[in-house]
Amino acid sequence: MRVLILGCGIRGRVYASYARTRPDLFEIAGIADPAAPEADWKDWREALEAETGAEGAIIALPDAYHLAAAQAALAKGLHILLEKPLGCSWDECLQLKAAQRQAGRLVMPGFVLRYSKLYKTLDEVLAEGKIGEITDIRHTVALGCGKAAHAFCRGNWAREEDGSTALVQKCTHDFDLIARWAAPRRMLYVSSSGALAEWKRENKPANSANRCIDCPDDVRQSCPFDAVRLYIKEKDLRYHFPDCSDEAMLKVVRETQYGECVYLGRNNSVNHQRVLMEFEGALTVTLELQGLSLHRGRTTHFYGTRGEIEAKDDSITLETFMGEREVISLPGLSGNGCTGHDGGDAGIMDEFLEWARKGSQEDFERILADAFESHRIAFLAEERRRCHV
Repeated sequence: MRVLILGCGIRGRVYASYARTRPDLFEIAGIADPAAPEADWKDWREALEAETGAEGAIIALPDAYHLAAAQAALAKGLHILLEKPLGCSWDECLQLKAAQRQAGRLVMPGFVLRYSKLYKTLDEVLAEGKIGEITDIRHTVALGCGKAAHAFCRGNWAREEDGSTALVQKCTHDFDLIARWAAPRRMLYVSSSGALAEWKRENKPANSANRCIDCPDDVRQSCPFDAVRLYIKEKDLRYHFPDCSDEAMLKVVRETQYGECVYLGRNNSVNHQRVLMEFEGALTVTLELQGLSLHRGRTTHFYGTRGEIEAKDDSITLETFMGEREVISLPGLSGNGCTGHDGGDAGIMDEFLEWARKGSQEDFERILADAFESHRIAFLAEERRRCHV
């Protein structure tokens, strides 16, 4: 299948890499990105207008362009793998639904967690029913303070009005997991609260500069968000950039927004947020998005009428009220999303290509509809947060 890559940031590059491992299934018809050196076009519109023989498109553009690019690709008769979120509002999601129905093509949501080894194994453990009826789920998404500063203070999601909110951008596939765990129970109630607690102008340290590299040494050494440390001395966040060399990172810190002080006050995305949900059947669920955390990863705790399950990073622990204890170790899993989402990136590509080959219009409508519940919950939670008093 010949596929256009629209947007070649970290997600676009990950999907494009599938062509190296499965050239028998996947061929890149062209890449559109204003900054990527390997791009064939600067603008995604040019890629869709070109005669490429493409049958599909992977849309990994900034969130604000997701709907327009999807509508244009569907109008060209292309199957789409659309990176989350599907839209920046509920209205945009409905517009996408109308475009998909008219085109009769596949829109696969970029919910890679569905296909990761950890959550596929967890589904199998839950299906055994050893903890009885699930009564409460507590799911935590810890970003790590450096990653949160990169994405939600300095990066593409620093300002909510420029695209999607932190919760919608980061957690729509977590809400997708929650909706699947809760099914067939319907959500009855949602509330949410969150705040920007740290990255504000009034917290700017005395004598600090507007760019980290210009800060006095004593200020930088006491700042956990120092860009020199995060991008030059350490390498954990370099995977976000096409050129990860020391020289490139020095240029990033000197010239781009990623080298700016986090306390300039140009951002308004929350540092942390909590969502409380109630489903039919007395099921309660809590999702916590935590940017001010030391570690990165997801932890999920299930409470049932006969026991408990905890899934975290590379293991699943099951304990029953009758004394049974089982630990399932999944060695090699990182839990931080840097290594192919533990098989999820390849898994979603497998599924995308398979459905594009064999799926019907009925299948395509169902696949998109299944993704909508996660977005509905996220947008409702954001409404509740904004009206919170």
